[in-house]
This record gives sequence, structure tokens and C-alpha cells, in this order.
Amino acid sequence: MKTIKLREIAEIVNGELFADDPEIRVKGFSIDSRTIKTGEVFIAVKGNRFDGHDYIMEAIKNGAVAVIRKRNIDKVADHSVREILVNETLDALGKIAAGFRGRVFIPVVCVSGTNGKTTVKDMLAHILSGKYKVLKNKDSYNNIIGLSLTLFDLDSSHEVVVLELGTNYPGEIAKLAEIARPYLAVITNVGDGHLENLKNREGVFLEKISLLNSLPDDGMMFLNKDDSLLVKVASWGKHKRFFGRTEGSDFCISKINREENGYSFCLNKKKYYIPVLGEHNIYNAAAAIAVSEYLGMEYVEIRERLKNVALPKMRLEQIKIGDVLFINDAYNSNPSSFRCALKVLKENSSRKKKVVVAGDMLELGEKSGELHENIGKNIAEAKIDCFIALGDSARFIAESAVSFGMKENTVFNVFDHDAAAKVLLGMSDSDTIVLLKGSRASKMEEILKCFTTCYIH
Repeated sequence: MKTIKLREIAEIVNGELFADDPEIRVKGFSIDSRTIKTGEVFIAVKGNRFDGHDYIMEAIKNGAVAVIRKRNIDKVADHSVREILVNETLDALGKIAAGFRGRVFIPVVCVSGTNGKTTVKDMLAHILSGKYKVLKNKDSYNNIIGLSLTLFDLDSSHEVVVLELGTNYPGEIAKLAEIARPYLAVITNVGDGHLENLKNREGVFLEKISLLNSLPDDGMMFLNKDDSLLVKVASWGKHKRFFGRTEGSDFCISKINREENGYSFCLNKKKYYIPVLGEHNIYNAAAAIAVSEYLGMEYVEIRERLKNVALPKMRLEQIKIGDVLFINDAYNSNPSSFRCALKVLKENSSRKKKVVVAGDMLELGEKSGELHENIGKNIAEAKIDCFIALGDSARFIAESAVSFGMKENTVFNVFDHDAAAKVLLGMSDSDTIVLLKGSRASKMEEILKCFTTCYIH
């Protein structure tokens, strides 16, 4: 970012500035007092576990040139500190990011959807970086904090921005889109995610398509035509492109072939290969290809870049510990993504003994019990050899799996990661493949650490 005057920041956030030298230039912004750099402004954001107002003096000690803090909170011991007082620091963070976004006139692509948004974002950024200087969110930093911190890195050298937008309450996508101001929008699919606040799939649909309302008149949307809800957008007057297997798709998927380390497929009769697990990732690749073509990349360039894409960590990540092969899909979980991961497990032909270890699927609201039970049915029908449940809601999966035919002696309920690892150790051999699946709060990847410890000792 170019430097900006402290006075200008106060104007952007509509804040009350206290500083003897308001023309001083700022080098950046941070919400972490531990990693803040000299010359940056510390924004005292309150999170779920920490309140930035408690760390203002630490930030100043570590080089902060000024502080943006909430009015009526007096936690600054030294009142000679340069300050900007605002009503809400999180809103101020977003306003600054929006200000930075408004300074550039380059394509901004926003990606959302119940599943696949991080993968599409990473695939698209990887392809485009073969031709353009691309800025993208790190990992899955897709809320207002993550989006804002990403845009703080935007500078004149960037040619394209690819942003992932997430949501767990009504109106969040609209807020994020107001900051990001997309020119292109991608919606991967609409599924049963974040139902606690979005209520039902129709609520998820309405939240996701709010992204499309933020597009300018000459903007373009890219949508999954095989999604029964997204296809409703076909009647909208705005510019749009559809991808999918459905006949008439602007980007039509065909000739899918499972290969040793991935899939080959055709999109509009052009052949591509992706070296990743999961047939559903062909849809993610199709979305990335469609946008890349729209932004001027040629077929050969796209095809070659796709050959070495990689999935984000903890998305169908294969890890071998001793003789046991794990599929770590533990970044998050909802019914749709669980079924996709289960399909990947079933497709593995190199290992006969198939095991699933599942944590809770969170934020599913009133339908949580029913949706967990449905996964139990899917597991039983897939003829999984062993199922281990970790969590109160995951027990509904276990009970359902038994009721649909799994033998009781192959289903286990455990209370922590270590117990799950010990069960695995007792029944695993060189023919075993284990799927780890659960919502982020379940931290199912901890089972890998516990299993490694058990295996070594």
C-alpha cells in the first residue's frame, strides 16, 4: 500500500482524531499487537477470544504510530498516544479496506458458495498468476477481518484481485461485497451450511445471491447450472455464464475420467487435467477456467497451469503415518462436503479397509439432528468398515449408521482426539484408509498428532 496520512484515515472512518501531527504518514495497519510493524496503525478489534483494547499499550511499545479504538473505552495508560475514536472498530476496519479498494481500477473477482469457495479462489489465483500479478485472501480469511487485511496489501502493482467471501448470518455477504466492490462474481453451489442463522437452504440461496446484486451493470456472474437453486438466476437480466454438466451450459463439463492422481475432463470439448482428489473439484476447476478465459487467458496457458494446482490444506489432504493412509478433510464440514469426501473415500481402490472418523457438523440449527442422521445412513450404505464418532452431534451419525445396518462392534463413540487415535491404532493396518471430517471447532486434525504419538510409542 502507499502511505496515507493519519488525517485521511480519520476522514475515511468518520472518527475523532487526537494527534499533534495529523499529517504524519502511516505505513500500514494491524490488528495484532505482537506482529505490528513500526509505523503501522493498530486497530483495536474485539474478537471472540481477545479484545484489542487490552493490548493497545503493547502495540504502541512494538511500534504502532497510532491507535484506532472504540469511544467510551478507556484502556490507554498514556493519553499522549495518537488516537482515532470510532463507534465500532470493526466497521472502521472495513471502511479503510473499502477506501483502499476504491483507489484501484482493476478486475476484482469475488467467490462464494457453500462448498468449494476456497478451492476456486486458489485455483483461479494460481491460473491467473501465470499472466497477471494477483492478490488473494490467505487461507480462508473470508470474513470482514480477513477481507480487510487482504485489501490492505493492495498496491499499484496488482492487476487482478481474487477474493473469497464467507457468511454465517444474513447480510454478511452484502457487507463484504460493499467493501470488495466485485466486477466478477462466482457462486459455486448452495447447500446446507450455516443453517443456524440462515434457517434453510432457501435462506442460504438468498444470502449467496446478494453478492450478485453488488455487480456493476457491465459485471459478469459465473454460476453452477447443476445447482437447483442457482439455476433460478437464469431469468435475471444481468450478464451471466453457467458451468456444469447440464446441456446448454456456457461451460459444459463432459468426458470425466478418474486417473491415478486426479481427473481428466473436457470443458466445451477442450481437455484438461487436475491432479486432485474429488470429482466435485472438476466443478471448481470449471469455474476457475471460465473466469480465466473471461479475463483473457488462452486455453494452453490455463491447461498448463491447471496441471499443477493443489488443494488448500485440510481439504482431502493425503497423509501417511506409518502404514496407515489418512484423508484429512478436517477444515470444515457440512452435509454436502461430507458426502463428497465420503465418495472420495469409497473411490480409493488401493486400500480395502475404509474408516471414517467424524466430529460434529456445526451451525445447522433445528435440522442438525436430522442432517447428522442422514450422514449416518450414507455411511452405512457406503459399507464403511469402521466409524468413530467424536462429539455430541456426531453420535447421531453413529446411531443412524447402526440403524441402517452397520454392525455395532464396528461403530465407536469417543470423547477426545486421543481416544479416537487409540481406537484407530488398535484396528489399523497397511490396508487401512481413514477419512477425518468435522467442523473447524472439532479440530479433527489433532487426531493425526495423537495417532503419530501412539504409533511411535
